[in-house]
Amino acid sequence: MTANNIRSRNDLFARTQKRLTWRYSAVMSIFLLLSFLIIYLLLHLLIWNNQRERLNLLLDAELKQLQGPMYEELLQGQYQGPGNQAFTLSADQAFYIILDNAGSLMGSGEIQPGLKEQVLRLAAAGAAGTESGLAVAELEQGPGLPHKGDEAGGRSSAAYLVGSRTIERGGQPAGILYAGKDVTFQQQLFRWLLGVLAAIAAAFILLAAVFSRVMSRQAMVPVGKAYDRQKHFAADASHELRTPLSVMLSSIETLQLEERINEQPFTRHVVDGMHSEVRRMIALTRDLLLLARSDAGLLELNPRRFDLAPVAAATLSGLSVLAGAKQIRLTLEAPAELPVKQDQEKLVQLMVILLENAIKFTPAGGHVILRAALLPKNSGTRLVLEVQDTGVGIPAEDLDRIFERFYRPDQSRSRDGGGHGLGLAIAKELVVALGGGIRAENKPGGGSIFRAELRN
Repeated sequence: MTANNIRSRNDLFARTQKRLTWRYSAVMSIFLLLSFLIIYLLLHLLIWNNQRERLNLLLDAELKQLQGPMYEELLQGQYQGPGNQAFTLSADQAFYIILDNAGSLMGSGEIQPGLKEQVLRLAAAGAAGTESGLAVAELEQGPGLPHKGDEAGGRSSAAYLVGSRTIERGGQPAGILYAGKDVTFQQQLFRWLLGVLAAIAAAFILLAAVFSRVMSRQAMVPVGKAYDRQKHFAADASHELRTPLSVMLSSIETLQLEERINEQPFTRHVVDGMHSEVRRMIALTRDLLLLARSDAGLLELNPRRFDLAPVAAATLSGLSVLAGAKQIRLTLEAPAELPVKQDQEKLVQLMVILLENAIKFTPAGGHVILRAALLPKNSGTRLVLEVQDTGVGIPAEDLDRIFERFYRPDQSRSRDGGGHGLGLAIAKELVVALGGGIRAENKPGGGSIFRAELRN
């Protein structure tokens, strides 16, 4: 297998493996992220629902007491004074505030000084929790609490879940109860959990990428074997078809020499049609064999030094009959001497394919130009071949596909001209084998230009 074919095969499989790796990685990463997201949301939902339920139970229990004798006791001031509180402060209750219907303070308790005033401001602004829902509020704390790790003498903010209940007496609103609990730990817990899950997700995505690369590499092994078997089969099949087709062609040409065949117009027409189709099949088999050999790395090159100028002139001369049938003028633009080191046979085959393609799609009376030159590039020289025509041009949507096998922009015209969509594909394979690249473009004013740059 030649270096170009090995590189082409490796590039094809590398691109395919890369696409598989990205797809595997994307699928696994999406599932991992969805799993982590579901875990995070479920924990968030369960923990916060638990906190809300506990505060709601507390509010309902205290409201029940306030709707009993305790309300009258509050009015009589029995719970006023240091250390004398209506309700107990605990982990489930950081503060409570009881207001009468006029908004006057009837009783309160707080684990941190200043919480009461902040909650009253939030209530006035409508930001405190209501009976239909609880609200999380950021409240400032006074001197730090040792058990919470706060610095002594400093001030910090903490998150509190706040709710309220309306106090009724005799079926009429008589006041309002506010209560809240510290949920700073829960908020910090979810921040930590989010960071941990993000770190784990990043690690798993990295592992997924590595695993995906291994999986894609393993997936490409049978594909590579099947690809190699297919290439060798195509080469062998095309080679085996040449002999029976050649025998058929010889037999048909022998029949054409028979006088009895020539005396019967219908028989002569049938035999001539068979002769034309067999020749077409031989040409197709030859092209397929060349492509199969190229795919299998069996396309041999015989580079040698020669003068390309007279070879190009002879190539144009050989196509003069084909061009003359359409009154197309052929022109060579090249230096008087053009020394190159290339495979002469493959180079001539490339020029013939490009010139025949130009002649085929150039209307009668047109002009086809073959240009050949050596251009300096990267401290060396490159051989440049150009074929320019005055034909119909190439549709813009077909420019990127005309070198594909069996692709014909104009199906009816290509079929009428005897083409089978392999000429330009073979030209591309020849250019790659000769160490270069080829491209096509439309010429302003009509026509197209095919430009091939080859090593020299």
